[in-house]
Amino acid sequence: MTQKQQPAEDWIILPGTTIGGEVGTFRVDFTILNRNTGQARSLNGLVDTGASYTVIPAQILDELGIERDETELFSLADGSVHELAIGWADMELQGRTRPVYVVFGTDRQKILLGAMALEAFALAADARHRRLIRAELTL
Repeated sequence: MTQKQQPAEDWIILPGTTIGGEVGTFRVDFTILNRNTGQARSLNGLVDTGASYTVIPAQILDELGIERDETELFSLADGSVHELAIGWADMELQGRTRPVYVVFGTDRQKILLGAMALEAFALAADARHRRLIRAELTL
């Protein structure tokens, strides 16, 4: 018995996922804000749904006065494990603002927009067209 495949336009696209290509293939502009003071910085980051968290160099987050809440162990793409601080910040993306966890990255790490931030905005990565698209929220 063969199973009929649903047309692509009928698929449910979940927040934080990638469709149409590989992760980490395009960049987007966003603004990171200190939730308490309103200090902000416009950034351009690589969309990487393979990364859970958004990574921003610690120097930028420190300049904005974003507080380090705690530390976690993170496995990097090269297989190394690093203990890095995380904290809450507000992110403005596509005209909306949401609270997101950010990782205080090293100076060598790229700015990454991770899956949890995309989930907060109900967005998915359309790698083929190099854009973020609205995703379907589920309960």
